[in-house]
Amino acid sequence: MDQHNHIRDLLTLAAAGVLSAEEQRAVEEHLLLCSECRSEFAVWSRLTGALQDVPTPQAPMSLVERTRQQLEKQAVLRTERRRQRWLFVWLTVFAWTTTFLTWPLFQFLSSRVGQFLDLSWTHISLGEAWIGYMFLVGTIGALVVGLVGKQRLEEERTI
Repeated sequence: MDQHNHIRDLLTLAAAGVLSAEEQRAVEEHLLLCSECRSEFAVWSRLTGALQDVPTPQAPMSLVERTRQQLEKQAVLRTERRRQRWLFVWLTVFAWTTTFLTWPLFQFLSSRVGQFLDLSWTHISLGEAWIGYMFLVGTIGALVVGLVGKQRLEEERTI
C-alpha cells in the first residue's frame, strides 16, 4: 500500500483524534501537500464535530435500578447453585461411602448373628442381598436428586 492510501485510511481516525502522535504528525504533513485528502479530512472533521454535539441519552433510573437488582439476584443465585452443587457432591460421596461400608457390616452380622441375616430360606445369597440393597439405595437417591432438581428448576423459573 502506498503512502497516500495509508494516510487516507487514517483520516477518519485523525479527525476523531485517536491517532498516536507520530501518526497524527504524518497525516498533518500529508495534508499540507494533498488537497484531495485535505478536503476529505475537512468532511470527516465536520462529521466528528457534529457527532460530538449529539447528546448522549441517559437510561431511566428505574431501568438502571431494575437491572442492578436483577444482576444482584443472578449473583446470589449463582452462589447458591455453587453451594448446592458442592452439597450434593459431598452428600453423594457420603452416601456411597456409607453404602459400601455396609458390606463388611453385612458380613460381620452374618457371622456373629447368623439368624438375623439368615437367608437360607430363600434362593438369595448375602452378596445378592447386598447388591439388591445397593440398587434400592441408588434408586432412592436418584429419585431424591430428581425431585430436588425439579423443585430447583421451578424456583428458577419463578425468579
